Amino acid sequence: MSRSILALILLSSCAAASAETCSVSGTAFDFTGQPLRNAVVRLTNEQTHQASFGMADGSATYQLPAEAGQPYRLDVLGPATKVTGSLIPTRSVIGSAEFSCRGSARQDVRAGVS
Repeated sequence: MSRSILALILLSSCAAASAETCSVSGTAFDFTGQPLRNAVVRLTNEQTHQASFGMADGSATYQLPAEAGQPYRLDVLGPATKVTGSLIPTRSVIGSAEFSCRGSARQDVRAGVS
């Protein structure tokens, strides 16, 4: 019995490891077209609603891992601000893009006009 449980665990871990990955990279821009250096980027799987976060570097480029063939929404988040009466800073979505990740996807995100 313990051998069958071990085989099931090993089979499950192999299936999870075989999922194809995708690399999402791009540049974050503000509404004037200037690069948004050190911007916070959120990648959300539209089916599972799981999100991962990254930060653009000094040249406003970012790279996040994703699962191939899945629909995603990529958001650029604004600077943290404190809402009156709250101790938790919040971030607003200032730009977004929706796409399906295939292989290596390059997805630039531009902030919307305020």
